[in-house]
Amino acid sequence: MRMGLVGRCAVFTLGLAVAACGGGGGSTTMQAQPSLSSIALSPLTADLAPGATQQLTVTGTYSNGTTQTLSASSETFSSSNTTVATVSADGLVTVAAGASNGATVTITATDTASGITTAAAASTVITVTVATASGPPTSTSIAAATATASTNSMCTAIAALSGFYWEIGNAGGALASGSVGVDPSTGAPIVSSSRVSIASASKWIYGTYVVQKRSGVANLTAQDVSFLHFTSGYTNMGSDTQSATCTQPASGNDSINYCLTLSGPNGPFNGVNQSHVGVFDYDSGHEENHAGQFQPEINALDTSDLGPAIVAGLGLPNTVTLRYTQPLLAGGIYASADDYTPVLRGILSGQLLMHDALGTSPVCAWTQGTDCNAAGSPIFTEKWHYSIGHWVEDDPTQNNDGAFSSPGAFGFYPWIEAGKTYYGVISRFYGTGQGTQNGVDSAECGALIRHAWDTGVQQAGTIPNPN
Repeated sequence: MRMGLVGRCAVFTLGLAVAACGGGGGSTTMQAQPSLSSIALSPLTADLAPGATQQLTVTGTYSNGTTQTLSASSETFSSSNTTVATVSADGLVTVAAGASNGATVTITATDTASGITTAAAASTVITVTVATASGPPTSTSIAAATATASTNSMCTAIAALSGFYWEIGNAGGALASGSVGVDPSTGAPIVSSSRVSIASASKWIYGTYVVQKRSGVANLTAQDVSFLHFTSGYTNMGSDTQSATCTQPASGNDSINYCLTLSGPNGPFNGVNQSHVGVFDYDSGHEENHAGQFQPEINALDTSDLGPAIVAGLGLPNTVTLRYTQPLLAGGIYASADDYTPVLRGILSGQLLMHDALGTSPVCAWTQGTDCNAAGSPIFTEKWHYSIGHWVEDDPTQNNDGAFSSPGAFGFYPWIEAGKTYYGVISRFYGTGQGTQNGVDSAECGALIRHAWDTGVQQAGTIPNPN
């Protein structure tokens, strides 16, 4: 039987030039496949109690700059001290039941095929954290947080305006919650399922999405970072999500790409303000232009399709609804606490790779005084830094605790504590007056609830100086 053309041309060596088949001269060169150049584990750090577990993920970086999540079955895991913690063949870390408080262990991975091992900076460090009192962190924490939310003047002030729902939890779910006051438009309490415009709390969602799409913070480019901590110079959009900034046109596609064809008082939305390059300026243009330039999988989507695409990209359950009222990544989401807290829990668990991006590449973000070059900031009373789509509450003069957060202009306030063990949220909507100060007011109440939770002591005034 004669061998057909396909059969006669099917035998060749990958990467070598072979003669063309079927008429004509010349040759075809097969391109060599990119090779694995490094691997990294995530999360990079985790605080675990004795007996607790943590699933690790391995990400490979290739010679052409691309990244890919690798199968655990292709890796060999190792613990630096198996008396503190062991790691299974599929990358599940288990802390020994008798492990001592403060003990640490380093988990490494080696790629079986290439022999490449995680570098020290790309390995996971587990720290054993033993509870020092009974309770969730103390036996009186729930009562203290509940009383603070209901009676502290900073919390009752926002409750009088709009009512609010609050919640504190960990990677496993909610641990304490409550409703204070009522929504004046309905006379009903705000609850976990009440959907509101979360405004700038949307920024943290987009930052988390980008980190996830890059397979971890280590793979963010310098350009990514400049857009996500708001020093890119794309500052022509402003931050007023109440305006018709990116609403649907009379006809056609109401996409991110469409939004970037528009102009405002400061010029084209896709234009750069050269005097603000390298300087923090809290503006919607940074994330919008980042998506327009670097996230082709979402930049042409209709607004109705944008939320589901973000949810899918984060690997969240389809019960989570992030509805964009306009294709504005920095402030367009309409959601509830029930929709937002799975993101916070995913970060705490390490499922969402923002876990290791929290607080990274911080820039000064205050305009008062002479010790920061920020061009524009909505936070007037604290000297906070800004990281990858979120704030770092680290002003020691205000007794800040280093929490990571993203307060919105209408009062929605999500946070994760500096120790990455607990999350919290205040869900409310006050769309009249005060502007971004609504988010600051919620942050002040939230910090007090957080402090009550940590100490087990009801907070009657402002947060005391820890010194």
